Amino acid sequence: GYYRLLEVDNRCIVPSLLQMRGLVTSDDVIHSWAIPSSSVKVDGVPGRINQVGLCFIYSGVFYGQCSELCGVNHSFMPVCVEAVSTKVFLNWIFENHSKDVNNSGVVDSANSFSLRGFLMGVFKKIVKVLKMLGSLYIMWFYYVLYYGLYVPAKFAVFGGCDLIQWTLKSCLAIAEWMWWFLFSPVDASIFAFSYLVGKVSSGLWFVVTSPVTAVVWLAKGVWKGVCAIVWFPLTAFEAWFDSMSSFTDNDTKNLVVWHIYRNTKEFVWALMERYKD
Repeated sequence: GYYRLLEVDNRCIVPSLLQMRGLVTSDDVIHSWAIPSSSVKVDGVPGRINQVGLCFIYSGVFYGQCSELCGVNHSFMPVCVEAVSTKVFLNWIFENHSKDVNNSGVVDSANSFSLRGFLMGVFKKIVKVLKMLGSLYIMWFYYVLYYGLYVPAKFAVFGGCDLIQWTLKSCLAIAEWMWWFLFSPVDASIFAFSYLVGKVSSGLWFVVTSPVTAVVWLAKGVWKGVCAIVWFPLTAFEAWFDSMSSFTDNDTKNLVVWHIYRNTKEFVWALMERYKD
């Protein structure tokens, strides 16, 4: 069934992913045309025309209500907008507005075959197929280059930097000890022996006095090792998750803007082709 106090007799049909301008006014008192789910709210003032920018990211039905206390029937003023694809909206325009209208306003019944129109239609279909194949080809290259080259290279660079840093620190410590050993072999040997004994004894004492903490520490070490082994799949998953993030991502914004730009060109092109004569 329909939603009570939200459904209307005639929905406002608009195209999705297309920048529009809405003009709102009123003939009695001040109203407010609002759709909360789309962040749209504009006042309808008698004797004045207000405008609002509309752009629905996806198709669907969006409900709203009058958001300005306007009288006893304020709670019975629903707003319902149905966003459809650009193709569906164009088909609706072409079905309800005939292009074969003469100067007197009478529709001509005879529709002659147009070779130019047929060729243009074939050309549009070919261009559409080529665009689709080109986009698939570009997406394939993107995923191959991103997940096949960029992600492994990123993992190799960061992992290699950490390994080089640890190796340099270890080599520097060993070089300092060897330099000390050349001048004071006894002191250096005693220090190395005491260092190793201290590490082993502290580890054994830690295990004996705090077995639970030692088990937790060992589990953390094993977990870090497992994470280091599977770091590449985790990095790939993180990159994929970032690509599927919300609209706040710059890549997603650019994709939406590109779709709006493409739909605008197709919409204007279709209208010009329809009403060119």
